Amino acid sequence: MPDNSHNCVSFEEDLKLISDAVIGAGKIAREAFNKQADEVWDKGKGHLVTQTDIAVNDYLSEVLTKARPDYGWLSEETKDDHSRHACPRTFVVDPIDGTRAFIDRSPNFAVSVAVIENGQPIAGALYNPLREELFEASLGGGATLNKKPISVSSRKQLEGARMVGYPRKFRKLGWPKMEVVVANSMAYRIALVACDKADATVSFTPKSDWDLAAAELIATESGAKICNLRGEAFRYDQKSTSEFGVICAGPDLHALLKERVSLVVEQFETSTDRKKDFGFMGTRMTDRKDSDMQLLHLVIGGELVDPNKTEFINLEKVDFVGAYGSYSEARAAWLGAAQRTVDNAHMRYFVLHAHELIDPDKDGYIG
Repeated sequence: MPDNSHNCVSFEEDLKLISDAVIGAGKIAREAFNKQADEVWDKGKGHLVTQTDIAVNDYLSEVLTKARPDYGWLSEETKDDHSRHACPRTFVVDPIDGTRAFIDRSPNFAVSVAVIENGQPIAGALYNPLREELFEASLGGGATLNKKPISVSSRKQLEGARMVGYPRKFRKLGWPKMEVVVANSMAYRIALVACDKADATVSFTPKSDWDLAAAELIATESGAKICNLRGEAFRYDQKSTSEFGVICAGPDLHALLKERVSLVVEQFETSTDRKKDFGFMGTRMTDRKDSDMQLLHLVIGGELVDPNKTEFINLEKVDFVGAYGSYSEARAAWLGAAQRTVDNAHMRYFVLHAHELIDPDKDGYIG
């Protein structure tokens, strides 16, 4: 066990505090998810935020800072006051990691809280309230899912691996065929690797401290290896809160992935036109700004077998609300339709970004 005798609060005590906090926060998120009545707005550069993000952030701030008033604070939904540079320990918080999934009525989001000391996580808790999955880890204490120990996959080959990411990116790179699933939350993607529900996850886009801190500890305590695209370890006491992508997997597979990714990074960093040559590395969550690109949003709904899953009871009775040329129009239609689900907990409406499905590279070509 690491020596933390210099601090009167043990790693385990901090873990208990943040675990209880993420469960309480998850209850707020789950209730809001089921009500389907959140206000959504763009806080800049296509980064969406909801009322629930703010409500969960406020709850966590009140609970955690009251319990540890001498700790610093860093959250996606709070202006950085740089207290993390002045305090021995800091809370690093993502109220809802996977806000896009939350908005799109997908269960792949999580509440994430870590405690940082000397630039490294010493306690981490991650809670998916819809799946009721609580991931926990303390430095040197191992990682658990719902209090049961977890360990990473021992897979040694990339071909056939269970990968969490965006399939077209890997196809563009010419990687071997894999079982690729999509999950919007970076923290949850890493947790899936930690508990052996996936073999690896790779993200080619920048990620923030709050996406990574808790999940990194859970992953490493499960035996996984994790780094940025350059193969560098993460630190959470830097001036910037941004990291250059993520590679996470068991030791053997991680080494293979790091070698493959290094070739991409080398080409990326020597490219004279990164936007043209490596546009596939990005994942834009907003509509195109190009006037010559057509947008297509579909709004549909129906009665689900399980309100937390996507299987309709009867596909012949799916309600097609309409097709819309802008997200604002589609969202207004979705809200109107969602109001009719109050008396039927299994009735759900969805906005499908059809142009994203048929043209994920945003290049105007189906592929």
